[in-house]
Amino acid sequence: MTERSLSPLAAGDLLVTATRLAADARYPTGNGAVRQLGADLRPKAEALTGSTGLVAGLGRLPDGSVLALDPQARTVARFHPDGRRAPDPDLGGHPFGAMLVTPEGDVLLAEHLCAPSGPFAGEGRVHRFTADLRPVRRYATLFHGGVSGFLGVTHMVLSVDGTTLFHLSETGPHVYAHDLKADRALGPVFTAREPPAMLFGLCRLPEGDLLVATGRGLLRLNGGQAGFEPAGHIPLPPARPGERAGWANVIVRPRHPTVWALDFHGGRLAEVDPEGGNVRRLVDLGLPSALASLLEVP
Repeated sequence: MTERSLSPLAAGDLLVTATRLAADARYPTGNGAVRQLGADLRPKAEALTGSTGLVAGLGRLPDGSVLALDPQARTVARFHPDGRRAPDPDLGGHPFGAMLVTPEGDVLLAEHLCAPSGPFAGEGRVHRFTADLRPVRRYATLFHGGVSGFLGVTHMVLSVDGTTLFHLSETGPHVYAHDLKADRALGPVFTAREPPAMLFGLCRLPEGDLLVATGRGLLRLNGGQAGFEPAGHIPLPPARPGERAGWANVIVRPRHPTVWALDFHGGRLAEVDPEGGNVRRLVDLGLPSALASLLEVP
């Protein structure tokens, strides 16, 4: 293990984004890093990605290697399953920040940014690659821009059958659907209306419901391609009484009935039961404004 490598990945390990933030940056940016935790949530390793930006997404390829996505730096770092750093793949310099693997074994990478020019330039599209990262096609996905106006497809999940992509722009009000077979945008399938009407990360539960982070907690949505309706909200605690909560992502756990909720502002991690709404574990990882995504090794 070195500062550019992780420990060998073991079932139950967590990888979390852990950018080492610059104190004088206008937006959260710094030296990109990934932290490895054991199943007991104790640190095992931390590796620098070599990028300067903000590591926003993590994903696992079919061969077991891990990608760390930094949309601001327009780089993708790759780690072998044994923790060694692999050569960075050349994916065209797009601002990728989210990743999925389809049932066929292809890889979907989403452009996190959508500004027409400047440091946040991007087209807000989702790109499809083969398992060995050869480009296949690009989808004409919709995006909102978020409150900043430059956020493209920041989070995405697949339907149960893998044919529909549900996605959103962080801090925007809409969840969109996209027919992957026809490359057809189906428009918003849910729109938040309760102030502040901002949505963040999302995940899909095994039976098809969506959980969406709202900053204050997790909103459950029931429905499908034709539309979703609210089915309950799980409130989650702020870091301190009276402070604004920053629950900005939610990740389904492999082979577990619980989910991980990520507090971006506070750098905290919560294990939540989506059925009962109970918080089973709440841990301060000391990663304020850096805890954007998480990957649990199956």
